[in-house]
Amino acid sequence: MTMKSGGLWLVAAMLAVTVTGCSSGSAGAGRDRTEKLKAEISELKKENKFLKEENEALKRDLVVRPVTAKEEGGTAELLSTGDSPAAADSGDEHKRIAKGTPLTIDGTGEYTITKTSFGKKVNPSNPGSYYTYYEAKEPGTTYLAITLKVKNLAGQAINAGGVAEVEVTYDNKYEYSTFATMEKNGGEDFTYTNISTIGPLKYGTLVFMAEVPDEVKSSGKTLYADFEIEGETYRYTIKK
Repeated sequence: MTMKSGGLWLVAAMLAVTVTGCSSGSAGAGRDRTEKLKAEISELKKENKFLKEENEALKRDLVVRPVTAKEEGGTAELLSTGDSPAAADSGDEHKRIAKGTPLTIDGTGEYTITKTSFGKKVNPSNPGSYYTYYEAKEPGTTYLAITLKVKNLAGQAINAGGVAEVEVTYDNKYEYSTFATMEKNGGEDFTYTNISTIGPLKYGTLVFMAEVPDEVKSSGKTLYADFEIEGETYRYTIKK
């Protein structure tokens, strides 16, 4: 899996042009532009370093563990069409969350699954001129991406990294951990959840990703994701 930030070379080229093109009459303005571009390059280099470190950590943390039918708790109900109430108790140990149906926890937040997709590459929803993307590099694998829109109902800003923990289970046997990223600038790019906050009554869009075998996409077997939010587990069924 890789995460790339396009445009670093473009900023560097712009810096070179700016430096060589400054005339004595516009030296002050040129210096200002040069300093701004230097700051942007420094930020991009820092993000690239973080992306590389996060990639390595995710490779180490990916977990695949068989579970028994007893542990699974029964066949999950199909909720991706939004025809079942979010957080409704269906008789097993899990509450439910449905795609397109807001799950509201008073005083905490409103959570809505807006999109579920498979793909070798995951881009932000409205890519800008340069942006970060995630790509599954391992042969025979793809990304399962689940987009969660969050409205903060707490009285203060919350850290995006603590919104939810998500684990994906395929065929009632195989568990895959996920990692999350957050959209910024209206979906033009991704940023790190652990350095991002969502202000009171504001929205944030998070994308949870799991690198899974291609079989998970093509098979008709059971697939679901468990969202742990504020100590409660909510099951989202992708395939019944």
